[in-house]
Amino acid sequence: MAWRVSEYLIEGELDNTQPGKVTGWMQFAGIKERVTFALQGDFHRDIRGAKIHFTGDDASETDPPADAESYMDGLALQQTGKVGDITAGLPPQDYGTSPYIEWYSDDNGRVLIELERVQIEVIGTPIPASESEPISRAQQRQNMAEFLGGLATDLNLPQERVVCLSGRAARSKVPGMKLLTQEIRRRLPPLYSQEAKGGKAVAYVKYFTPSSSWTWYITEGSPIKDEGGKEVDFHFFGLVDGHEKELGYVALSELESVRGPMGLPIERDLWWKPKMLEEIAPEMFRPANKGKEG
Repeated sequence: MAWRVSEYLIEGELDNTQPGKVTGWMQFAGIKERVTFALQGDFHRDIRGAKIHFTGDDASETDPPADAESYMDGLALQQTGKVGDITAGLPPQDYGTSPYIEWYSDDNGRVLIELERVQIEVIGTPIPASESEPISRAQQRQNMAEFLGGLATDLNLPQERVVCLSGRAARSKVPGMKLLTQEIRRRLPPLYSQEAKGGKAVAYVKYFTPSSSWTWYITEGSPIKDEGGKEVDFHFFGLVDGHEKELGYVALSELESVRGPMGLPIERDLWWKPKMLEEIAPEMFRPANKGKEG
């Protein structure tokens, strides 16, 4: 439930050297001017009191994504509001192990960027972690509650029913997150490489629908290419837990297009740790009963 702008990021810099404030700028594909920041709050303890410089992985000024201008239309050039979770994923890891930039914009609601470690540089020396407290999860829950309340107001819904967002309006307000990152591409074994392992095959990625019980535990994946060698999609294999548990294939384009019963897109579990399939669904991999011993 956020405006996810990772693939449109070109470059940016944020500064938390003044306690309680985060300032800086970002350049996005599809927007000619720099977007400037004046937010209330602090970075996580791994980078608190320092600056961070970061770059995008796909977007560029010379070859922007085809939908950059339409997708980024409406992002305010002056971002004010509150800091969400901003971390480089370094110790102490109070929030995940990867760089993550989130803020609650007065004009645009919740906005976030997911990065790889190689895309972010820490400038200066952070405050020693022992000299500051972790970001308050209660405050972050309050930030989220305020965002959801505003979203309900925009859609003319009672705030207590915000979880029932659905349809075209919800899709435009809640674009999907990036499901296939460069890190996942590096870690995920190619198709058929774990075929002989059975229950010992490792699921490296978990996707889920926030508003239903459908879950995908991905063990392998490979690009789908056209005759000219251009990647046109990505094919996953793994354990699907839906109406029942079964092994099967799913394309990235399918996951990106699916919406749950409340209109919410599929998300990636950011805290997922690789597990063997027999740990996830032991009943599927139990040895056949060979009979009672005499």
